[in-house]
Amino acid sequence: MTSETGGTLYAAIAAHAAERPQKIALSRGERTLNYRELAAAVDTLAAHLRELGVGAENVVVIDLPVGFDTVVAMAAVGRVGAAFTLLEPDLPDSRKQLIIDDCGPAALITEAGPTRGPRPGPPLDERLVRRTSPAAYVAYTSGSTGVPKGAVVEQAALDNHVLRTLDWYGLTSDDTRLLFSSIAFDLALEQICTSMVAGCELVFRDEAFVYGGAEDFLHHCRRLGITVLSLPTGVFNRFGAELAESAAHMAPDLRLVMAGGEAPTQGAVAAWSIVAPEGTRVVNGYGPTETAVVVCYRDLLPGDPIAIGAPIDGVRFLLEPLGDEGDAFGLVIQGVAVGRGYLGQAASSSAFCLIDGAWSYRTGDVATAKDDGGYDLHGRFDAQVKVNGGFRVEPGEVVSWLLSIDFVVDAVVVPFDSAGGRLLAAYVRLDKSLAQPADPEAAIVRRLAAALPDYMVPSRVTVLDEFPLTSRGKVDRAALLDRAKALPSTDVEEGADPRDVTAQLRLAWRQVLGAPPQEASTSFFAAGGNSVRAIELITEVRGRLNVSLRAAELYRTPQFDALARLLTDRRDGIPTAHHTTGTTLVQMRPAGQDRLWVFLPPLSGAVTRYASLSRLLPADDTVWAMETPPELSGKGMAALADGLAEVLLAGGVERFGTICVSGFSLGGVFGYEVARRLRDRCGDAVRALLIDPPDPGAHRVRVEDAFDIFVRVGWSIPVPAQRFVDEHGGFDLAAVTAAAKDAGTLARDAGQQEIEDAWAVYESNARVLDGLLLSPPDGLLVRILQGDTGGRIDYARRGPTAVTADGDRPWTGGRAIGQWRDVLPDDAVDKLPIDHFALLESPNDELVRDWLDARARG
Repeated sequence: MTSETGGTLYAAIAAHAAERPQKIALSRGERTLNYRELAAAVDTLAAHLRELGVGAENVVVIDLPVGFDTVVAMAAVGRVGAAFTLLEPDLPDSRKQLIIDDCGPAALITEAGPTRGPRPGPPLDERLVRRTSPAAYVAYTSGSTGVPKGAVVEQAALDNHVLRTLDWYGLTSDDTRLLFSSIAFDLALEQICTSMVAGCELVFRDEAFVYGGAEDFLHHCRRLGITVLSLPTGVFNRFGAELAESAAHMAPDLRLVMAGGEAPTQGAVAAWSIVAPEGTRVVNGYGPTETAVVVCYRDLLPGDPIAIGAPIDGVRFLLEPLGDEGDAFGLVIQGVAVGRGYLGQAASSSAFCLIDGAWSYRTGDVATAKDDGGYDLHGRFDAQVKVNGGFRVEPGEVVSWLLSIDFVVDAVVVPFDSAGGRLLAAYVRLDKSLAQPADPEAAIVRRLAAALPDYMVPSRVTVLDEFPLTSRGKVDRAALLDRAKALPSTDVEEGADPRDVTAQLRLAWRQVLGAPPQEASTSFFAAGGNSVRAIELITEVRGRLNVSLRAAELYRTPQFDALARLLTDRRDGIPTAHHTTGTTLVQMRPAGQDRLWVFLPPLSGAVTRYASLSRLLPADDTVWAMETPPELSGKGMAALADGLAEVLLAGGVERFGTICVSGFSLGGVFGYEVARRLRDRCGDAVRALLIDPPDPGAHRVRVEDAFDIFVRVGWSIPVPAQRFVDEHGGFDLAAVTAAAKDAGTLARDAGQQEIEDAWAVYESNARVLDGLLLSPPDGLLVRILQGDTGGRIDYARRGPTAVTADGDRPWTGGRAIGQWRDVLPDDAVDKLPIDHFALLESPNDELVRDWLDARARG
């Protein structure tokens, strides 16, 4: 390694590119980049940086979505001898600006490409004394004054960390690693740098990587062949608690897992040690931001007391007495790993100093030496706390931001332990002479979320008239901490009905985030949720309701009310996936005997589209939905409509005073045909209320388009459907089965038959309009709600662009054309200016409900 050039990462990539150019370096889903391609991309970006004048001891800020370009940028910055600063993509813009102002970058690398920095500062070695070698990176951590602190770490420190980690892990080019950590957490540097130097394949998480629980997580690790993992301790502990409940979760390739950030639990260590058949090494890593990532490792065995290891080569630990009595000692790090110091206003910090002539860093951790060379940690002697699995936070910085809010006059921040790990609670007093927002606590959270990383935003903000005081007149932090440990009062108590989904979700939400949702539409992530807390919520939901919630579902529907509806449907057996249930008649909501709604299946043959309508329709109505039975697949519309009508009659449809038959899109054509058959038996009680059906005479669904919907929509598989089409045009349903399991939309133990049955429905429905001629309604009351398609429906696309401008329009000017025009009067059509595929999405579904209800009564 050549630390003097600052190009360690680049040098390793270039060497691998020459020796094994086709070896995969980076992968995400179906996309890969080999070492030759990676080296070429680095060379190109490095040339651009040189053109901008970037050179030794300059800073380059990397502000990119986490992906291949992040690694390219890091290596290119090192290639030109500069130091990088990584910005978390979701960091508030104001926070990013504070960091940029502090480090004075010579260039910025964004998705738009490299550009000159707005106000470049002097070279780093003119701001801080160079200790061993050129600067490698500047890492930012929380600062007590309200401004983040940037620690400058040198290349020799990073080189030493990489070499010692390779040795400790036994890492080789045969390993496959997962980039799991937030880019703001320096553990990500360990994952990236050691992988590239060893010549590993580094895997980035994609949309298909479901990690809502240990089972899903290990499934994807198995699928990708992950051999070495580095996890934030919060995730390590949570998954470990799940693994401890069952020994059936196996990751055969996983040989080592490292927990970093804070102390793991003994139970998690024991559980992780047996996830592979021959055992998994469990390693505890320790290292503050001010040093090069990890400065000591320790292998942990089940039952071992949790401690940190002896320092790696090139690093020394010193125990410095605290106070006059000398009964407590602070841990000091010396040697090559120690950074130069802090930039800007924090440069005068006493944390970096000379002790006995050696450049040192006072960690703030209280420690004692063990007989075996390791160290026990006993908390901290300064104000810093670790939250959210290992992020170090200065409560004073959060207080500074609280006091910057105009209507806040005083604030105290205390850490507290919850089931999800350590969190922050804020207590504030307000200026009563100023106008205050209606919900000051929510307003304060919004202000902080706009300025701080999510792990620094307090999970609870409480307004107090006065702070509790000690006998000496100081703020009683112990009383505030006791208050923080107690769950805040709410309208739902722990004695809530265990069958009440909304109440139990509220309790789970409160347990994870520290406070119930402020409003029904509150987003989990806007309220302080993140990937770690998402795992906690999923676990809480499963424990309280015995209902599964997938991480992908939480990310798609993070609003409290939407989650409550989803979980209610799942508990009540209403389908929540986009594929069929295998039941022809689904009783979505049994109710009274007067009015019945029957919804016929769209292209998918599934009833999911009607879940929201089943909730929105009047509570006294009964709601049924129908799926296309596999035994009638491919037999044409007449046989299918006859069969569906017979199922309804056998189910007792005749007992209802009003029978409203409906259906969305292709389901509208089914609805018309079934309603005609029911009228022969049930008379004037039947009416057909159809939601934007296509014109059978003008529209055909190609089987290829149906397959595209089947893959992307039916099973939520985030790769092009073309990947599952062979060279002869056949569809590889075995591959679809595997991909659906990876996407979390098909049960792990499901067989291919479920996919085959579902595809048979799609395929037969795609052909069902062929040759269909609509017959007159013969006295049947028919009304149609037309969406504003703006052109022919294109079933291969969704959303606002789901319609092409060419082709015949199914409706024009409120008048039916084609076959519908031939069989229905002009006044049978009503219009809504809403795209076809958005008609049943919230809040449009309420407008559709209003139309259905009004037409049914009329």
